[in-house]
Amino acid sequence: MANGRGTVYMRAGQWTIGFTVNGRRVREKIGGNKRFAEMVLKKRMTEALENRYFSKRNLGRMPFREFAESYLERVVPQMKSARSERIRVLCWMKHFGSRPLGQITRTEIEEFQRQSRAKQRPATINRNLGRLRRMLNVAVNWELLEESPMKGLKFLAENNRRHRYLSVQESDQLVQACVSPRVRAIVVIALHTGMRLGEILNLRFQDIDFRAGLILIRDSKHGQPRHIPMDATVVDLLTGYPRHPTSDLVFATASGTKFKGVRDGFKNACNRAGLSDLHFHDLRHTFASQWVMNDGSLYLLKEILGRDDAKICTPEPPVHTLRC
Repeated sequence: MANGRGTVYMRAGQWTIGFTVNGRRVREKIGGNKRFAEMVLKKRMTEALENRYFSKRNLGRMPFREFAESYLERVVPQMKSARSERIRVLCWMKHFGSRPLGQITRTEIEEFQRQSRAKQRPATINRNLGRLRRMLNVAVNWELLEESPMKGLKFLAENNRRHRYLSVQESDQLVQACVSPRVRAIVVIALHTGMRLGEILNLRFQDIDFRAGLILIRDSKHGQPRHIPMDATVVDLLTGYPRHPTSDLVFATASGTKFKGVRDGFKNACNRAGLSDLHFHDLRHTFASQWVMNDGSLYLLKEILGRDDAKICTPEPPVHTLRC
């Protein structure tokens, strides 16, 4: 704690304050204004009385890399999208290296944002900066940083919604182009249910009600469980799909863990089918479009997709029910 009242005195042409904290004498040069020096002394004495003086002096000194490693260990494993989260954190580790947290400025983050616009979409830039903002907020909560340099930073306006969807013929081509039976099954389920890739890979047999024709999504992106109806194609596929001897996961690896090798198989299938600029998430758009083209209820579609504003892409030519 602080001892005495502290002093303000002139030294080498500058007003200087001096006080004692826990037996340690502290001096700090303030400048040419005595009144301001007295105000600073009062503030420093308050910090010392509340045991905040020395801890505050150390704020921002931890290297970003050291903090990020701790973040990867303590925070990332608790998140749903741990894999993508880890990738973004590693990118920021490479960007800032071992620079102290307190040296990261608002100006350089805004410059990063400006330069990124030449090669990345606004949504991608916002996701990357959103990750950095969360990390810096955690640093503040861990009392490693007094205030985040991103406080008040405006993100870019996003206007990059994709309207890519497949016709029935293109859907058939894609399914036939899937060499791996497992990838083919995953693609068929996406086309016929509108489920996200993560939801399909997390699917368990215990969550499939064949009698009611429903799939239960327990842990959706928005945190609310929901039921998804199965058509005859999905029922037949899942009824006859081989089960792992020790795992309840529908798409389990040989060791019983969650299957993750979809991206390469899907990309190769797109190439074989001659389908360019197609993302797996576009299969969800295709399901929504087919639903609308077949006079499905918009209200029920929103319930199935699990979002307030379902992305519905309506193609011009008439399309019939998917035949995968």
